[in-house]
Order: sequence, then structure tokens, then C-alpha cells
Amino acid sequence: MKRIAPQAYEALVDALSVVFWNKAPFARHLRLALHEHPELLAQLDFTQYKRTVAGVLVQLMAGDSRYHQTVLQMMLDLAEFTTFPNLAGQVDGAHLIARAEAAVAQLKALTDRYRHDIDAAARLQAQRRSAEIVDAARQREAAALADLQTQFVTLEQFTDRQERGRRFEGVLYRLFDLYDMQPRMAYKLPHEQIDGSFSFDSDDFLLEAKWCRERIERSEADIFAAKIQRKGRNTLGLYVSISGFTEGFLQVTHPSGCPFITFDGDDLFLILDGRIALPEVIRRKRRHLNDTGNCHIPARALIA
Repeated sequence: MKRIAPQAYEALVDALSVVFWNKAPFARHLRLALHEHPELLAQLDFTQYKRTVAGVLVQLMAGDSRYHQTVLQMMLDLAEFTTFPNLAGQVDGAHLIARAEAAVAQLKALTDRYRHDIDAAARLQAQRRSAEIVDAARQREAAALADLQTQFVTLEQFTDRQERGRRFEGVLYRLFDLYDMQPRMAYKLPHEQIDGSFSFDSDDFLLEAKWCRERIERSEADIFAAKIQRKGRNTLGLYVSISGFTEGFLQVTHPSGCPFITFDGDDLFLILDGRIALPEVIRRKRRHLNDTGNCHIPARALIA
């Protein structure tokens, strides 16, 4: 951090005093420049002469390292002034503008060397802000997942299968919504019930969600595949079964390729536990399906 030369401080006082003729635009400029430092503004008496106010301000900032970046930014901003509308309307506007241009030129000559400091500080501040935003987003995601995990675990206590199924679909809806997958709740079509749908990358997914004690049999795979194949070209499916699937279900082959991937209860628990993100699981399961034709690979294998 370069030390600001005394001449630069004096040039700032001079420039602030002459680039505005009226006190109102002078005060407005300082209030905008110092909006993050009300403690400085509170010590300025704008009823005094402009040069007096500017001198008090510079003295306050020069004696405190906390204001180093602020005073540099004020100097560099003022050094970029090219027009002086508040001076142009005065009787001797040409003389006033010439004096302001000379003061600004002097300030620019003395402060250009500090521009690198300001740029570096701005980059560092932007990086810190970006890191803060990412960290806050991760914390919100973790909190939302923890809440969903609690809801998910308590579903085991429900003896009413219909109520448990309805709440289970709600947990899945909120999970997809957390990752901006545009979920749709369960809906009916003629002769057909759809448990829900969502979008991911360029694909639309139909959802089938089961919370049963028994593993899902092969016949259910054929029914779900037929549902998907009756939809659009870019439609895939996600079959979620808390109890898992039989070997027959997992080994089934389809003439035009399997159109869905699967989640079991362990997959879902790992996602809600924050061990692996939902988008990564879907993306890698879909890749496994495209590579092998197999609809299932455990999320634990993806973590390993």
C-alpha cells in the first residue's frame, strides 16, 4: 500500500473546492462519495466554506489508515472529471472552468501512480464478495437439505401409505426445486397417473416414486418405460424406490434402450445428507445408462 503524498492531499482539497460553485452539488458529491462512512459526514459542517469543509475532511481521512482506499478512490474519481456543468452557468464560467481543469489536471498527475492500488483492492474485494456469496449459497443449500432429510427420515413413522406417499412426493418436489429443476407435482392424464416431472440440462424427466416394503418387480419397469416412450423425444424417467429393485427389474432390457434411471433409498439419503449433490448423481447415472444400458448404479459407487 503506497503512502499518499502530502501534495496529493492538498491537490484533493483544491480540486474539491473549485469543481463546484454552489454548496448544494458540492455537499451532494461528498455524501455520495462517503455513503459508506457516515461517521465522516457527521463531522462536516456544510454551512462552512467549501475549502474549509474539504480541508477538514482530508485531515480526518489522512490521519486514519481505514480511509486509505476511500481517499484514493475520491482522488481518482475527481481526476476523471472532464465537464463542469455547475460552473458553466456562472457569469465568469470560462474562468472558473479553466481553474477547475487545472486543479483536476494537477490531481491526476499526482494520483495516477495510485491507480494500481485501487484496482488491486477492487479485485480483492470482488474476490472476497464472490467467496462470501458462494459460501452463503452453500450454507443455504446445506440447511435446506438438512430440513428435507429430517422430513424424509420421519416418513418411516407413517402407517397410512397414501399419506406417506403424498408427503414423500412433497419431499422430492422440494429437493428438485432446490436445484432449480422446475418440478411439477403429481398429475393425471387420460388412463394414466404421473407422480411428477422435472427438467435437468436439456432433458425432461417423468417421476415415479414408490415407498413400499417390497422391492419393485420387473413388470413395473415395463409399465414405466411405456409411459416415457409415449412422451416427447427428450423425455427420460427417474424411478425412485425406497426399498430398491429386484434383479429382474435392474437387468431388464428394452428394444430401443432403457429410458430411465433409478434411485433407491440409500441414494436419496446420501443426497439429503450432503455426501453428493443431486445434479451430479443424475448426470453420472444418466451417463452410466448411456454407456452401459443399465438403469442403476449406486450413489455410493459414484462417491467412491
